[in-house]
Amino acid sequence: MNTKEILNCLFSDIEKVKNRAVSAGTKFRLMALVADIAEVAEALQEEILQRVSQEAVVDVDTDTDFALLAEEALAMELPEAADAEAVVREQTQSVNEALGVLSDTLVEVDKQLERHHTNEEFERLYEAEKRRCVNSGTIGRAKKNYDKWRDIECNGEPTMDDLDDYRMCKLLKMFEKGVFADKVLLIQRTKRYAGEVDFDQLDEDHPLKKTVYKHYAVLRKLVDFRDGCLVVDPVRVGCHFYACRKDANAKANRTNFLKYMHKVELAQEEMRRLLAAQEEAKKKPKAEPVELNFFAPTKHLKLLLAGDWFSVLVTDEKKHDAAWAEGFVEGLMHSEWGEHIAREWAVKEKRLTLKCMIIGALKDAGVLKGSYNQIAKLLDLDGENPATLAKYLGMGKKQPYAEWIEQYVKGE
Repeated sequence: MNTKEILNCLFSDIEKVKNRAVSAGTKFRLMALVADIAEVAEALQEEILQRVSQEAVVDVDTDTDFALLAEEALAMELPEAADAEAVVREQTQSVNEALGVLSDTLVEVDKQLERHHTNEEFERLYEAEKRRCVNSGTIGRAKKNYDKWRDIECNGEPTMDDLDDYRMCKLLKMFEKGVFADKVLLIQRTKRYAGEVDFDQLDEDHPLKKTVYKHYAVLRKLVDFRDGCLVVDPVRVGCHFYACRKDANAKANRTNFLKYMHKVELAQEEMRRLLAAQEEAKKKPKAEPVELNFFAPTKHLKLLLAGDWFSVLVTDEKKHDAAWAEGFVEGLMHSEWGEHIAREWAVKEKRLTLKCMIIGALKDAGVLKGSYNQIAKLLDLDGENPATLAKYLGMGKKQPYAEWIEQYVKGE
């Protein structure tokens, strides 16, 4: 209900009647005004007053001053002409009484908007705004973008560092959108939350370098930090939404808060899974030490690089020939990472991944040409799908021996 527009039209109609000379049709025009005013008052009671009496509502008075409108309604009262016929005087009185009811309704709406709201009302407001974002597709798009980052940027296996960086990035995006801009202007001293999100790593020329902790301090009034995660408090957020409902861009700020906090929560869900897996691994009994087999991985890696695909994809056939490939494998297995590779090889399920990651590291070091997908199509490893092999190839850059491989290639 667009209250302001409806009342302006109604007041305009009243002014026209007020400024028109009394005629035979005056009583009918007055009767019509009584009906129109009563209809508006009833609509206000049913569509607005009832809502604001029961809930914390953010979309009613963003650009409407109900107290001022109540005064304007009383100012619309028609003067009673003593020389008018009785029916006109009666209808004039009815118009003024209807305006009184309308004014009282507007006053009551204003009172309900300013009343004390319960925690339950604020929580319902928060949930209602979340539903609005879900229905608009905002949350769905946020999830899709997160999955894309996870699969492409992290090859489907983000580390704790990846997730921590992602969370900080999304918080910065939220702050850059100005979600807390008005609140930040009022902060004179910045409270630091040690051990939480570390913004000190921001570049010196970053636009938020000097104010980022102020933004975070405002955020922390709305969310808790438990077990390494930011946890939304629905009551406090609902209260914040209601208190800021008249701010410029209030609706956009609510949407941006919900969107970016949803992205943060997606990353934090992944963090919890990783931590749970780490804790579970600690509980497992340690396996008996086994004698490592260096011969098998050395032999199979040499055979792998002796394949026709290697000579097709190598960037420098003269430099990186079969002899170079054998020397590379020998060097790798005699390096500080030889034991690590032998341990990986000892687990049968990890052998395919290990082969691919070493090939991927050679590609990243410039020995092989083409994309991961192109290389994967030329490999024939256990009949595995090329898309899966390409994923494993991309994991090579994150392995501890990747730097050694890069240095070995450069040293040659």
